[in-house]
Amino acid sequence: MTVWRKLDDEDCYAVALYNFNSPSSLHLPLEVGELVHLERETDDWYWGTSLRREAKGAFPKGYVVIRSCNVDRCGETVVASSGGSGVVHDIAVTLREWLQHWKILYTTNDDRFKFMEVSMRALLELRAQAASGALPQDQLRRVARTAVFTIDKGNRTLGMELAVRTMSGQLVDPLTTSTFKLNALHDEANSRIDKNMETTPTSRPTSQTPTARTYTIVVYIKNFVCRMSDTAELSLALHDSGGNKITENVLLKWPPGHLGAAELFTAPSVVFTDLGSDIKKEKIFLVCHVVRIGSMEPQVVEHRRSTLVPTSGSGVGGMRRPFGLASADITQHLAADNSDKEILLPFYPCEKDNMDTLLKKVIANRELKDKHSQGLWVFLQMVEGDLKQIRQENPHMMVGNTAFARKMGFPEVILPGDARNDLYVTLLGGAFSRGPGKTSERNVELTARVVDRRGAPVPGVISVGAGVPLVNEYTSIVYYHEERPRWNEVFKVCLNIEEFKEAHIVFLCRHRSSNEAKDRAEKYFAMSYLRLMQKDGTTTPDTQHNLAVYKLEHKKCAGSAELEAGGACVALPSLRDELPAGHERGVARGPLVLLPRDSLCVATKLCSTKLTQREEILGVLKWSAHHAEGTLRTALTKLLRVPNDELVKFLQDILDALFSILTQVEENTEEYTEQSYAVLVLDCLLQVISLVADHKYQHFQPVLHVYIERSFCDALAYEKLISIMVWTIRSAEQGEVASKRLLQCMKCLESLSRVLVRSWQLRAALGSRATALSSGGVNGTDEPTYCPELQSLLEALVWLMRCGDHALTCQGSALKYLPHAAPHLSKVFPDTQLSKYTVWALEALPLGRLSNQRLHALLELVRGPLGAAPGPRAFLLPHLAATLAALLVAPIEVELCVETLGEVVSLLARDDVGPVEADRGELARSLLPTVLRIAATMMKERNKEEGTPADDPLLRKLICVLLDMVRQMSEEQYVVVMKSLDAESSGKANTLVSDALALMMALLQRPVFRPHWADMLHLQHYVMLHALRLLSTTLREQLVSIDDSDPEVVSAVHLTLQDWFNTLGAVASSPPIQLETLPTSRRQRATMLYGDIRRKAATLLADMWFSLEEHKRFFIPHLVGTFLEVSFLRVEEVRNIIIPLFFDMMQTEYKHTSDTEGGAGNMRAFENALIDKLDVLAEAGRGDAAWRASFVSLCGALAGAARLPGGPALVAAAARQLDALLQYRAAPVARRLYLVSGVLRFYEQIERPHMYIRYVHRLAALHAGAAHAPEAGLTLCLHAKLLLWSDEPLPPRLRHPTHPHHDTHFQLKSALYTEAVALLEEGRQWELAVRLAQELVRVCDERGAAHGTLAALHEQLARLHRLALAAPRPRPVYFRVRYLGRGFPPHLRHPKGFVYRGNDCDMLHNFKERMLDEWPEAEVLLKLDEPGEDITESDGQYLQINAVTPIIDDIWKNKFGKTGDEQIIRYYEHNNVKKFVFSRPFHRQEDSITDSTDDLSGANEFATRWLERTELEISDTLPGILRWFPVVSTRTYWVCPLEVAVETMEQTNKELKAIIQEAKSPDAPLHPLTMRLQGILDSAVQGGLVHYERAFLTAAYEARRPQHAALLQRLRDHIADQVPLLKHGLDVHASREPVRELHAHLAACFRRVQHHVHQRYGRRMCEFETESISSPEVTLRTNLRDSAEIEPRNPSNRISDISTGNETTPKSKFKLNSAINWTRNSSSGTLTPRHKKRSRKSEVSLQSSGSQWYTSNSANGNIHSAINNAINSAFNPTLCNNAVNNNNSLSNSTVNNNSLSSNNTSSNNISSLCDTSASPLRELRQELVCSRPQRSRASLPPSETPSNRDSLGTTDSNQDDEEPPPLPQKQSHRSLELDAENNNQELNLPVRHNYDLVISPRNSYLYQSRRRNTCEKLPPSNEKAPTPPPKKRNQNA
Repeated sequence: MTVWRKLDDEDCYAVALYNFNSPSSLHLPLEVGELVHLERETDDWYWGTSLRREAKGAFPKGYVVIRSCNVDRCGETVVASSGGSGVVHDIAVTLREWLQHWKILYTTNDDRFKFMEVSMRALLELRAQAASGALPQDQLRRVARTAVFTIDKGNRTLGMELAVRTMSGQLVDPLTTSTFKLNALHDEANSRIDKNMETTPTSRPTSQTPTARTYTIVVYIKNFVCRMSDTAELSLALHDSGGNKITENVLLKWPPGHLGAAELFTAPSVVFTDLGSDIKKEKIFLVCHVVRIGSMEPQVVEHRRSTLVPTSGSGVGGMRRPFGLASADITQHLAADNSDKEILLPFYPCEKDNMDTLLKKVIANRELKDKHSQGLWVFLQMVEGDLKQIRQENPHMMVGNTAFARKMGFPEVILPGDARNDLYVTLLGGAFSRGPGKTSERNVELTARVVDRRGAPVPGVISVGAGVPLVNEYTSIVYYHEERPRWNEVFKVCLNIEEFKEAHIVFLCRHRSSNEAKDRAEKYFAMSYLRLMQKDGTTTPDTQHNLAVYKLEHKKCAGSAELEAGGACVALPSLRDELPAGHERGVARGPLVLLPRDSLCVATKLCSTKLTQREEILGVLKWSAHHAEGTLRTALTKLLRVPNDELVKFLQDILDALFSILTQVEENTEEYTEQSYAVLVLDCLLQVISLVADHKYQHFQPVLHVYIERSFCDALAYEKLISIMVWTIRSAEQGEVASKRLLQCMKCLESLSRVLVRSWQLRAALGSRATALSSGGVNGTDEPTYCPELQSLLEALVWLMRCGDHALTCQGSALKYLPHAAPHLSKVFPDTQLSKYTVWALEALPLGRLSNQRLHALLELVRGPLGAAPGPRAFLLPHLAATLAALLVAPIEVELCVETLGEVVSLLARDDVGPVEADRGELARSLLPTVLRIAATMMKERNKEEGTPADDPLLRKLICVLLDMVRQMSEEQYVVVMKSLDAESSGKANTLVSDALALMMALLQRPVFRPHWADMLHLQHYVMLHALRLLSTTLREQLVSIDDSDPEVVSAVHLTLQDWFNTLGAVASSPPIQLETLPTSRRQRATMLYGDIRRKAATLLADMWFSLEEHKRFFIPHLVGTFLEVSFLRVEEVRNIIIPLFFDMMQTEYKHTSDTEGGAGNMRAFENALIDKLDVLAEAGRGDAAWRASFVSLCGALAGAARLPGGPALVAAAARQLDALLQYRAAPVARRLYLVSGVLRFYEQIERPHMYIRYVHRLAALHAGAAHAPEAGLTLCLHAKLLLWSDEPLPPRLRHPTHPHHDTHFQLKSALYTEAVALLEEGRQWELAVRLAQELVRVCDERGAAHGTLAALHEQLARLHRLALAAPRPRPVYFRVRYLGRGFPPHLRHPKGFVYRGNDCDMLHNFKERMLDEWPEAEVLLKLDEPGEDITESDGQYLQINAVTPIIDDIWKNKFGKTGDEQIIRYYEHNNVKKFVFSRPFHRQEDSITDSTDDLSGANEFATRWLERTELEISDTLPGILRWFPVVSTRTYWVCPLEVAVETMEQTNKELKAIIQEAKSPDAPLHPLTMRLQGILDSAVQGGLVHYERAFLTAAYEARRPQHAALLQRLRDHIADQVPLLKHGLDVHASREPVRELHAHLAACFRRVQHHVHQRYGRRMCEFETESISSPEVTLRTNLRDSAEIEPRNPSNRISDISTGNETTPKSKFKLNSAINWTRNSSSGTLTPRHKKRSRKSEVSLQSSGSQWYTSNSANGNIHSAINNAINSAFNPTLCNNAVNNNNSLSNSTVNNNSLSSNNTSSNNISSLCDTSASPLRELRQELVCSRPQRSRASLPPSETPSNRDSLGTTDSNQDDEEPPPLPQKQSHRSLELDAENNNQELNLPVRHNYDLVISPRNSYLYQSRRRNTCEKLPPSNEKAPTPPPKKRNQNA
């Protein structure tokens, strides 16, 4: 016995590594990746539970691996994933949910399959990256962001829920977030998915201040390859598309001296920082200038220099020579963020052009001989943020040897602490003369130095590039013999302010010689200089400077010429523009002499926060000097005209100067004028602050804020600032200038408030410190806690709001910016007082004025600290509520009102804003009725739209506001609100309840939230349940205090209660909260957040029901449907709560009816409602078998225990109804026809006519959809039977469900009759249509209808009669079907089966294929024996199918008899039938007429063949309301061989008579009659007659069976009666002008037959009088030549090609499609139906393609004639006539005369109607079945005894419902070969007797045994064949 051990770890989980499948119910099937919770174990097995589905079981240990998992539990729901938490866990759970949907997409070939595959693979990769733990924080955030976006996009594609997340990627908690905020998050996430953005939602910023974006580009250098042996400098920088530098240079020495070759480019990286947002908009080039350091000419080397190849040493001379550059466009690489992709900067050598020209060519993409094998290999990465942020977030980028290069200019934001004083100098070019005695241009080298006034160099102030230390001088590139060299090189001068004022730059020119000795002797030959500061104190401007060049006379200097010249140059002009007139004659000072033709061009760019190039700014910065001079006002005025770019550079210095002027310049503060310093300073402040607020410079707002918080230090500024602001407000009416100043002051109110608050804080800090010092360390109490001066400012603002229209713009600005200033003012002023002044200011403004600005102000105030603090909120909220209520009623600015209200409810939902209960109550009291009414109105307008309404964001926000207000309301607050509403108006509370219920029902019916917003929908239902719980208290109170004497009040309360119950039921049964339909993770989350809302709703429903007490009886008929709908929920607890309420309803109604009506009570109202609602809800997909069991067990038990009369019966009836409806609903549409009838019978029994009628028309619609017109018409008659032929008003329960416009019984009944007649006529059931039409005519005649109406009815009736007589129609076929096995539904497992009415021209194999299509898992039984329990009790599906023949009803047989019309009799033979029959042949050896009991050939076969005949009776006639009915009774009996023969001859004569009648019509085809006559008059049929005579018409048989004397006489009579029929048939045949030769042959055969029959059985007269025939003779006389040709030449060579058999199906003629199908599919020699895709069907069809021998009603020649009819019908008459005309070749045919009996009766036979080579008829017949060998060649085992049941003609196998096709001419294989070669020569073949009188049915043992010898390719039968009959010897042998 296996012992299971419990695992120690309860949270042990494993992941399946392989698929595990097992048929055992104790095993747990596993799929790869499935997560399993392990519970127990053995040595080799685990026992666990799958987390993917609710299944438990055992599985091998080797199939799983244990993993540590992250588990979330909530009740029974467990969500687990292995690998980690956070985004890793979310990805795992998401993939597990997506997998099931992905499989469905694959099986349905959905277009979304590929997208989901890509998404799932992407998530797997992201999960692997996140779970690796090797990612830095920035990449981990990017991975999480991308994963969240991918999940959201995939969920949207699959129609799954949308999950909203916080900034950290965590799911938002709906219970701690307001509904309004949650809706905004959903909107944001939805739009993010629509825009395909990979961002997570961010919280709303507290201010609208935008932040500037700063970018940093990091370049990782990998390698540099170049053909060069000297040392080089690599200068990297970013350039724009014009070739201009964007950043500083980064200088790298190559190769380095202190680093190894392998270490050089692995460690260093280059960082370009301070780049603005325009870096993404422009083309960016990374350029590396390569400068060779060495001699004038480079050394020749034979190898390529690389960073990995050691150098041979530096060159001699140390000149900087241009070598080339490497450049590439990196714009796309930065945008794609391919940081792991290596980029090559191709190297371009500098050959003829200078470096600047070469760079422009490279950027312009000109054709250059670039060598891509040389260049610089780098990695690039761009990150957002400045250098400080990068070091914090990405420290790995700043490790090692990193060089930092700044932007050549200011960044977008200059922070106050970012002090910078850089001057970028660009050496553009120059023009230099050759010099005395020179024949060529100089090799000019320029050296730049910074010197002081004395000419002494300032050391270490020049930067040649980032990455190297500062140097004393900068040396330019040397161009060889260049008169006008262009360097375009940049270096940076780094000086402090003091040195900047005293220094200047000198440029020394030197000639470099290629001769080393001469080069060392070269001295500086010229010099230029550039002043850094101008005379007015400003720095040199940013422009190009054309410098004058002075010759340096070394002879005039006693010491250093460079030093003396550096000091003497300042007395000379620096620029050529400054040279005096006549300077060509010479300008000299000291060692310097002007070179008038030489020049040097440089450019400068200043990046300094301390040095300015503007005189206006300098005037304010030096305000004290100007104040002393009296020009301060002018300086302040000039400041207003300074360009904005310059102002923002010196923002801090300018503000410091302005505040110093404001506080340090004394003036009269009581009366200000326009020229007051304070006013001018205010104008300048407003100018600067407005500049920062401008959109172009808005990124400087943080700079201003940082300055105020950290750098501002004026403690007295607030007093002057407040006073000047008050003066500005009060002087608003003094003119346009004052008004503009006030407007600008209001716009800058926030920044000004920041300044005065900071100033007061500094003042308070200084005052408290001074007071503490003066009091010995004890804090003084005289200093105020808040700034009292602010009160005057606030009062001025209130005064401003009272001004008239002239101040309207200023008032709007004050409303806009005051809320932004309030948070700052609250720091220095009591927030409660501030809130009061704010409210007073808002109230001072009329309500209808500036509504938009007022609402925006209220919105910002709510978002600020005044809304968050309880004290200020107490003053602010009532004003806000009153304002919103007034504007909503107006309505004015509804959208903005809703937005403001949403912010209020979101504020009150927070837990950090203090007590909010009073605020919530105030808000609900003031606004709840108004908001509810507006929402209800908007919902009504929305519901008026047809189709799916468009998304309305405003309505969604309003609903969210309403949900938040209800959600935040407690029961106590609700009571207060309702009392206050009652106090205002007596009916206002009732109106609120009604509006709330109506709105909730409208929301449930047409939700405003999107279907995939699961959190919103679930929260909505959660709040609705809370609202209904609150409303129930009001309704209970009304119910208790109701006045029963006022019926209107009672009715109103009852109606409201009914709406309440219906709404609660709708909430409980709403689809979004059905947890069993949700994914596991969503179900776990919903249960954890809200619990099961359905259980809470059911409990509330029951509590409310029992609280009704004596009022319950008023709700019983109305609430049954609601309770039923809730009880149908698939929650056992809900059902246990609700189902007992039905018993309480039953008991309540019974008691009420017994008290009011007297006597025994009843439950009629409850019963009607229960039955009706059960039907409607079951049809809608509600209810299941579990509910039925609970209903019976709970309600039935209570009714039985209480002994409630009629209670158990009602429960049982409801259970039976649900059983029928569930069966009907569970079945596919194609199988519902039979189940509808069961539902009809049930509703008919319980007398529910309206429900009965509804299903009647549903059944008719199903029939019409399936093209079953007769059944549809007969179904409509069921409705008509319920109606009367009267003008009584039509009650609602009898009306047409889809056409309710009929008002009386007569109107509807006549309409139904008319429709039924049309359907019956369409289905060719004219006889049934005649009955309805006759009744309609009779009723209309009795009612005195108009003659026109009667005429139309009579014409319709006459047309129906004519169609019944003349129109052709196929005979219907019927099949018996038995459904065996428990795999079929119970309603189909009828023990006796069903009889089906087939389609027109249906065949058995087609019917089987349809059944197998309907039941693809079923198997068809091959025998009709009664199956055993292994079949009937198995779990499989087995079908037993066979064709049956209808039996005419005795009523129609007696009614018509022999006097009825033939067409009508034929109709009733196959229609309006209820009984059917089928037969199975078997052989009894004791009846053999030969000595051998094994002989089953010839006459002995007829003598021994018995039939087991089974009669079936069905429940209703066919056609009927269904196409099949169950068999209700069966009877089986035996038919002796003689009866079979009599029935066969009788049926043959009957059909011959019918064919003759049809052939009399000139339009009827003749070939059916020709083929039938040929078949009967052929020798094969005569052979059959001989067999009848040998088998039955002998003295021995009469002696042995004396009781059969009557049957023998009937056989003789039928044989004799056939002769006059044949004679009449030949007369008709002759009248139709047939082929003369064929007709002559038939006439000759007839004469021989007639002679034989008259001689033995006497002469008979025809039953009908023959009409005169146009032919003068009955028998055509043939001339001698024709008769000679007809006579056979060699009697011994006759081989019959005709084999006759008995017709075995009710279908006597083959149809065209059958013949064609057989012809096309008979290559294997068997009759096979059309091929099916499933091999099993093909096998079944192959086995079932033979003839079926259930009855034996046809004559011996019927098979042959039917086959010929079918074959000839497949060809046109011309082809048929051509085939007959080929009869002239009969002389070459193999025709012989066989001696058929002992009396030597002989006849002639046509061997072949058509030649095989000329007639397609012969070829077609050859293909029908494979040729069979002669009996003499058949080798069958003689030891096997013949079977009594399954021998010749056994039909236990599946056989088709058609006659067997004709066998081909019985030939040897040699004759077949000759036929194939079209050899029509006379054949001398052995004589063969025609003993094969009956075709063996296909799949019989005898036929299978024959086929084995001729069709060896067919698989052998598994069944044991019986012993064959003995071979008949050739009599002529």
